[in-house]
Amino acid sequence: MISNNFPLVSIAMASYNGERFIAEQLESILHQTYPNIEIIIVDDCSKDGTIAIIQQYQTSHENIKLIQNNINSGVTKTFEKAISEASGDFIAISDQDDIWELKKIEILMNEIGTFDAVYSNSLLVDAYGNSLNKSFTTIMNMKTYYSGAPFLLSNSVPGHTILMKKNFVEKILPFPKDMLFDLWIGFCAAANNGIKFVDETLVKYRQHESNTIGTRDSKNKKQKDKVQIQFEKKLVELQTLATAPIKDEKTKIILHEMIALFHRRWSFKRMLFFFKHYNEILVSKKKPTYRKKLFCIKMFFKPNF
Repeated sequence: MISNNFPLVSIAMASYNGERFIAEQLESILHQTYPNIEIIIVDDCSKDGTIAIIQQYQTSHENIKLIQNNINSGVTKTFEKAISEASGDFIAISDQDDIWELKKIEILMNEIGTFDAVYSNSLLVDAYGNSLNKSFTTIMNMKTYYSGAPFLLSNSVPGHTILMKKNFVEKILPFPKDMLFDLWIGFCAAANNGIKFVDETLVKYRQHESNTIGTRDSKNKKQKDKVQIQFEKKLVELQTLATAPIKDEKTKIILHEMIALFHRRWSFKRMLFFFKHYNEILVSKKKPTYRKKLFCIKMFFKPNF
């Protein structure tokens, strides 16, 4: 029997056509130094050998639970199902193709304290697990957040590093369909009891043909002719964030003012709003101060989408 000093941690994983990498990730999870874990895998109708690999691991590991979707549901709903099936008081999110450092769960459990969630740095590696000499802290400023304001422009916390409390995540389910689920988690945690950054590299984040940092941005740049679609999507995202449970009053004020200023007309008031709050809103952006101020000036001409 596991000591009460080690509460159960549920690892929530979504799988889809992951036969190439999932075994290596399962090995890194099963060999965690933290002694009390379960692995909940929801497969989203894989067409390769993913199921067979998971079932082979189940023959020797009773703490692996596999659930198979009847229809392809997408990554957000699949992760939502995995999280909903968790038995532990703490839940960690896992991609199918990463590699965890063996002390990941132990370190994050020691750090979570009174926060709703905790997250860490990641090293980018290639398809073979070789370092690309770049980490997430070279891409964005990673900080402990007590405000949801940094999440109003874009996601500031990579979901694959998150460990969160079950009693927190139960308050924010189901995940909205209008945004990335890790943006929703990060915003809700930051706007309530905070999300803590642990400055250690605890995940090797694999880059391959179907999982590359920057892919989403490059696709968006190709859709400049679809400005109205982007505008409407961002407005819905902000309106959805406004439905979240928010304890931090400043987050509420900034969010509601941003929604009120989110229109296609030129707006001196909107520009002043961003100058007033850029230290909160742009804190995760790895840009010099002058570029942040240029961004604020641009907000005279267009809203933030």
